[in-house]
Amino acid sequence: MALDISAAFDAVDHAILCDRSRSDFGIDGAALHWLRSFVVGRTQNVAVGTARSTITTRLSGVPQGSILGPLLFSIYVTPVADVIGGHDMHYHHQYADDLQMYVSLRPNDFSDRSTISQCVSDVSRWFVENALLLNPEKTEAVVFGTRQRLATVDQACGLDVCGVTVPFSDAIKLLGVTLDSSLTFDRHVVEIVRSCNYHIRALRHIRPMLTTDAAKSVALSIVGARLDYCNSLLYGTSQLNIQRLQKMQNSLARAVCQAPWSTSATDLRRTLVAACERTNSLQDGHYNVQGQTPHS
Repeated sequence: MALDISAAFDAVDHAILCDRSRSDFGIDGAALHWLRSFVVGRTQNVAVGTARSTITTRLSGVPQGSILGPLLFSIYVTPVADVIGGHDMHYHHQYADDLQMYVSLRPNDFSDRSTISQCVSDVSRWFVENALLLNPEKTEAVVFGTRQRLATVDQACGLDVCGVTVPFSDAIKLLGVTLDSSLTFDRHVVEIVRSCNYHIRALRHIRPMLTTDAAKSVALSIVGARLDYCNSLLYGTSQLNIQRLQKMQNSLARAVCQAPWSTSATDLRRTLVAACERTNSLQDGHYNVQGQTPHS
């Protein structure tokens, strides 16, 4: 289950944060004074055109987009682990304000979900007591298992979260990775292919205006990064998924080299890899030709 917290970073109480930093993490003295000065006394206002609202002092919240923001939020919600652990469930944080809970169940035990609902209720109460609020509308739940096991499980009822029934989904997206209920990663690969196709088409439109080096940089940073992101999770996936991703690499190589579809993508990829290795070797001063190192 992926729990969503409404306006998570904006609702962090400064007094509770500083007290928890000292009591739970031993931050004291000058370090605590520095932390307090970082979050306390911030002001904000709203500007629309030339009109500006009155400047107000923030009494809660940590700066979003800062390096310390996610870390401070993680410190703030650390005690929720004790609440979840008291129900024999497990949890972990992702990107600070994303909270996932999970538990292992046998098909025969799935019909009784009272423990899960009670855990969610206690977690929700803890958040309220700490000036945070769960958003059941954006909370998601999924059951993972083999197709044979999932066929024997009744998922029609969903889970009760703060009085709202959250239905079980076929897949859930965590940190940019789509996990389907059978963990085949079919849907994740489909979404990668869709995203890569979009950016490869855009690259083809602007490729005549780019140098080869610039095209390589764009290809690696925008498309290559999507192919490489969390690719270790694809170990053991179907050959069809591997072929789909391979087609994306082939299409990307043709776009960078401005080659027609009939051109061998294997040769293009080898040429691009060799060019990258040659460039890196020259930059490092280790490029050798017949045993000779180029002189500066």
